[in-house]
Amino acid sequence: MKKYFVLIVLLLAFYLPSQAELSDTIWTHLVPNVTSVKFSPDGKYIYAGSKSNIVSKIDVASNQIIKEYTVPRTLVSMDLSQDGKIVAVACDTTLEVFDTETGEKLHTLFYPLNTGSNRYRITQETKSVSISYDNTFIGVVFNGGAMDNKAQSTIAIWELQTGKLALNSIERNLSYQYFVFSPTENKYAVGFAKPNQNNKVPINLYEVGTWKLLNQFEGHNFSMDGFKFSKDGNLLASWGTSDTNIIKIWDMNNKTLKQNLISDKYLTYGVWDVCFLNDSTLISSSEILLNSQLIREFILIDLNKQTKIIIADGVGYIDLGIFNNRNLFVTANYTRVSLFNLEKTLDINLNENNTNITLYPNPVTKELNISLENITNTLVNYNIINNTGQIVQNNTSVIQNNILKINISNISNGYYILNLNLNNTIKSFNFIIQ
Repeated sequence: MKKYFVLIVLLLAFYLPSQAELSDTIWTHLVPNVTSVKFSPDGKYIYAGSKSNIVSKIDVASNQIIKEYTVPRTLVSMDLSQDGKIVAVACDTTLEVFDTETGEKLHTLFYPLNTGSNRYRITQETKSVSISYDNTFIGVVFNGGAMDNKAQSTIAIWELQTGKLALNSIERNLSYQYFVFSPTENKYAVGFAKPNQNNKVPINLYEVGTWKLLNQFEGHNFSMDGFKFSKDGNLLASWGTSDTNIIKIWDMNNKTLKQNLISDKYLTYGVWDVCFLNDSTLISSSEILLNSQLIREFILIDLNKQTKIIIADGVGYIDLGIFNNRNLFVTANYTRVSLFNLEKTLDINLNENNTNITLYPNPVTKELNISLENITNTLVNYNIINNTGQIVQNNTSVIQNNILKINISNISNGYYILNLNLNNTIKSFNFIIQ
């Protein structure tokens, strides 16, 4: 038993080298059954929704709940308007809309169940709720079952001011999985749960008002679990299950796939949530499977170099805000809401190491060479992970003449990931042994 404890400690020491240095926990607040979390635009408040049917408005400076909004049924998801004046709460059968200042309920919007042969009952939870950037529309996606026992999904959009139903879009072939308005223009994106006839999970982009399909992105291979726009609306990050890629970055201007974040140590098992810090940096809430242990981490990802730094331990829903000129990020996980200071992380220049790294040959048979420009006579920690998440080699070697040589002759053929620990920054590379 003791040797297993020592092994786990050693693994954590290697994989979380910078956690204590990079993130400061400002406070933690207990919120039972928390399901969603949002920062107010001014960074002064955090809204935490829970399955206890309550949205708590927490003052960032004092860590005190200053207001609560109660909903009549199970709270599933939540959104906050860009001006911070409206909070929308999606329950299992209704959408509740509140004024954040007064606490007054503005609307109770019932999900359309239609009539006749189209009549159905709600059988699954609402997936997501979103408010348009100009507070004109509000919408949800939810799943149900028709009277003929066929599953169907619905996107319902209402006029926010009048509560009048503007769109009731029913899908009976592919299940809707996620829905969100663009933060800058009259568009919205809808993601699906299963692959289409091309064996790709589609994400559709529509125009608000005309409800016309503008573009379709065919992305993940098995499922799409969620997506978020960048603050300027130029990028969309989607996450889900795929053969080789779990997070995809889409260019909304060119309507193309901009980047795949290759499945590596950080994204082996799954992604809970993603949030853009800016157009070149995002935070991922990820789960990884390592030696049969599920490890949960919040990771800062530089999209330009695919550099990743662990910033906190844990996993959950996340959002970002600025308060007193400090970059903060908030997490919601089961029974607690935690607020972290990102300043130490952002003080570390992710691009300060301009080392060009080349791995060759690939595929490899006996010896793997890693060329590291401008680095020599330096110790480096590395490990090699197989496709089941197990470490097959873990060592410390010296870089000589800008080359790190790794003997892999004793490792069986297959697909592997090499993780290099350079100055507390993990760089990951895929390679094949044959």
